[in-house]
Amino acid sequence: MIERFDHAVIGVPDLEPAMGAFRRLGFEVAVGGRHPSLGTRNAIVRFGLDYLELLAVEDPAVARARGPFGRELLSFLDRYSGLVGFVLAGTGLEEEVEGLRELGIGAEGPFEMDRVHPKGGRLEWKLVLPGGSPWRKPWPYLIDWITGEDELLAWDPPGDHANRVTGVAGMDLVVGDLEEAARLYEQALGLRAGDDGHRRPGATSRHYRLGSIGLALYQPDGPGSGAAELEQRGPGPYRLVLESDDLDSTAGALTRAGVTFSRSPTGLDIDPSEAVGARIRIVST
Repeated sequence: MIERFDHAVIGVPDLEPAMGAFRRLGFEVAVGGRHPSLGTRNAIVRFGLDYLELLAVEDPAVARARGPFGRELLSFLDRYSGLVGFVLAGTGLEEEVEGLRELGIGAEGPFEMDRVHPKGGRLEWKLVLPGGSPWRKPWPYLIDWITGEDELLAWDPPGDHANRVTGVAGMDLVVGDLEEAARLYEQALGLRAGDDGHRRPGATSRHYRLGSIGLALYQPDGPGSGAAELEQRGPGPYRLVLESDDLDSTAGALTRAGVTFSRSPTGLDIDPSEAVGARIRIVST
């Protein structure tokens, strides 16, 4: 059963410069550790149980040997950096696996994985990969944590973020076929749409809620940044939406750091070049 949003994944070619970029944005960034079976390592921007993961490939040979999971990540990082995937958390994910198979998408898992923490701990979980790979897809991958929540937060405590960002508010995705994507979210993942789909300039959309988190699917039907993203990078995560408990203070922190951003009634939109290619919007809590 899907229970909550877990984290957004930002693929980066080099971890240390990416950590520096996010610290400049006002986030507290912690070294995450290594994934021995994937050839990757990461850094964490922790809010609560929700977090951002900066993910880089450390050993390309190990990543390639992992199959589509590693090869598609390497392919993305050869050309881009930025939002590459996101993860929903739950328990007993067998029903979701069966639903994915009934839709003809299939799924790999649940299989066990771990991350070796730099302080010596080992965090463990089970993973489900719809379609065999989560990267640049119009769907999440799924996690069932073996490590308990208290232990998880003890190893990776929430950060003290100078920009006043308090958590993830949502994820916007671009899709090529809205109805096909909606079937996955509704039939396989068990989410309920908040509307029957509506149009906005340049796109038709479908919206879902998972606790306090909003997930929005957009099918572009005209020119614009969403259509360009779909053509260049394919379907998948388009924009990460974060929330701040004081948007004026957030804007001030970004201005003092010399970060390029725009402000509108919707919120603050950080220039993707400031966030290693990731589109990030910050809204008021």
